[in-house]
Order: sequence, then C-alpha cells, then structure tokens
Amino acid sequence: MSVAAAVKLENNNQNQRRLMVEEDSRQQISFTAPFTKDYSRPVLVVSKQRLRENARRFMAAMPRVRPHYAVKANPDMDILRTFKEEGTCFEVASIAEVDAMLKLGADMQTVFYSNPIKSPAAVAHAAKNGILWYSVDTPEEVAKISAIKPDAKLYIRIEVSNEGSSWPLAGKFGASPSGVDAVIETAKNLGMRICGVTFHVGSQCVNTNNWVEGIRAAKALFTKLSSHGFEPELLNMGGGYPLQFTGAEPAIEEIGAVINAELESIPENIQIMAEPGRYFAGSAGCLIAQVVGVATRDEVRWVYLDTGVYGGLMELTQDFPVTLISERTGEPGLWTMAGPTCDSIDVMGRHKLPANTEAEDFIYMPNLGAYCTTCACDFNGFPPPVMRLID
Repeated sequence: MSVAAAVKLENNNQNQRRLMVEEDSRQQISFTAPFTKDYSRPVLVVSKQRLRENARRFMAAMPRVRPHYAVKANPDMDILRTFKEEGTCFEVASIAEVDAMLKLGADMQTVFYSNPIKSPAAVAHAAKNGILWYSVDTPEEVAKISAIKPDAKLYIRIEVSNEGSSWPLAGKFGASPSGVDAVIETAKNLGMRICGVTFHVGSQCVNTNNWVEGIRAAKALFTKLSSHGFEPELLNMGGGYPLQFTGAEPAIEEIGAVINAELESIPENIQIMAEPGRYFAGSAGCLIAQVVGVATRDEVRWVYLDTGVYGGLMELTQDFPVTLISERTGEPGLWTMAGPTCDSIDVMGRHKLPANTEAEDFIYMPNLGAYCTTCACDFNGFPPPVMRLID
C-alpha cells in the first residue's frame, strides 16, 4: 500500500470513528428528554443498561483481567449493585467506600484498598472488616500497616509514564526505583508480605504504550521480589481506560489487544486485575445544564452555566476533553465558559457553542457519569447536580 493510500485509509477510519462518537453522544442525550421538564437544577442522567454494556465490553476485551470498579468514580449504591450483578469486584480508597462495600454485601476478600496513603484509622477500619490487600509506595506506609495488620498482603505502586493522559497522576503517587528498594527493605525488616505490583497510566489515557511499559516494569519487579524471598501473586494495572470523546481515542478492544499480548509473558499463577472507573461509569451518564446568562467583556464572549467547577465540572479546568451539545442550532462561536458562583476560579476554559446562545438554553454533556456528582458540592448556595438512574 502506498503512503498516500495508507493516509487516506487512516483518514477514513478517523472520520468513521468520529461519526460513531457523534451518534453515541446523540444516543446518550436521547434518554435525558424527560428531565428537561420542570427543570430546576443540573441533572446527571445515568443509564443502567449502558453501565452493564460497559462492564461486559471491558471483560470481553481482556478475558484474563479481573475488573475491580474504582468506587470513587461514582459511588452511588444502585450503580455499585449493577456492577456487582455483572460479576465485577471493587477497589476502595476511603472509610466511606469500605462502608459502601459492607452495605453492598461485597466479598471483602476481593475488595482492594489502592489508596497508597491511608490514615491509621482507615487501615484499622478496613482490617476490622476483612480487607486483606493494601497498596503501598513508601516505607512509612509499610510500617503503618505493619503496626495495625501484620498479616496484610501489600502491592507496590510503581511510577510509570503518564504521557498521553488528560489527568496525569504521576508525582503524587508511585515509587521510583530507589523508592521500591526502600519499600522492600522495610517490608523484609518488619516481616511484611509484598505480594504484588500496581501502576496507573494516568486518567483518560490514550497512549497504549504506557500499559506496555507498566506491565514490563511489573514483570521485572516480580523477579526482584522473588530474589528477596517474596512470592508475587498479583499484577494490578490500575485505571485510565479512556472514553470516546473525539473518536481519536483507542477503543477498549485496541487497548485490550495490546495488553493481552503483553500478558502472555506473565505466569498463569499471577492474578491480573484492573481498576476501571471512568470507563465503566463515564459513558453511562449525560449531564443536563442550563445557561443562566451571557456577557461580553472587552469583545470576549462569556457563557455562564448553572453548574461549574464546584458543581461537578472540576476536570474541565485541566483542558479535559468534553462534548458540549446545545439545544439551540446556529453557527458556532467561541465562548469562555464559567460556572454560577462568585469565585474567580469557577472558569472552565474556552468552548464552542452556538453564537446565538441565550439564557435558559439547555446544554448537554455526554460521558460525565464518572467524577461529576461525586466531585460536586453546594458552594455559594448553588445546588450540585442531582443524579437520576434509568433502566
């Protein structure tokens, strides 16, 4: 195939994927119609059917990988029940999430505590309620857990590249090579078991090579752990599996093919797991917001919504990809988008909306089933989005 033909084929593929994403967005919006009647506050409409489809698609793409839904993505109890019914496990990061697992009736032996820094009270609460697996990335955390639950199974979180992710997580968490050595030494001195390795490629990651590098780094660390007398049992590939916002993102099947190929070199006695949060819940939810006002400031057009940074749109401050669809038609214009509060940080960058946008127009935001309502509060007296589940 000539270079020109290959470029043409790729362009056709990208156009086809873009059209599929646009159609998917329309489908997400279609089930929100009843919620614009008697509208009084932002509404996140979540489809249980889409939740189920997402879980099944993930498991089909990576048959060897056991998914543990990241509860922080959206801890609504009905959502948790839906995933439990689909046979997924869970990952927690706080006392409240441990309590949610107890209420859910989850098998606590399969609940993993992946927050690398936990309060002593959180460790004690988790241990009391049957959680055995804990992530660590510092010697101090090993010592903390040792004093509370000496029979815990630890898995080291290592640093890996977050290049190509919309919300990088490297820096705050993840042990460097020297940090890994310190964790191993402390665990040996305290008689703690290091049973696995975990990494996180960054949220909404479109760079499949990050998973390749992470799996290879984990495999090398397995050898090192074995040389120190530990018996590796677990590879936890974390989260970061992306939603389709533009069509340029790799599909879960593409990511799965890359991961599956790398996992062929991982022994069968190693349990492989992942922590999908956004991928499981994100595309199941569409946020309905409303324009409260427009303004022109020195020729810059501003649009103000009834929700913003404090109302579940925090991620938009980091140029997070988002789809905005207006009920109004017209030529697009570039707007600076802001929330309703009096805080100057309640601004979410520049976005395209119809140039004739007016107050009381409805704006639809697909793919916000994760990290929206769970990141919202009622600052300044403005109500956060309410969530409504539909079958």
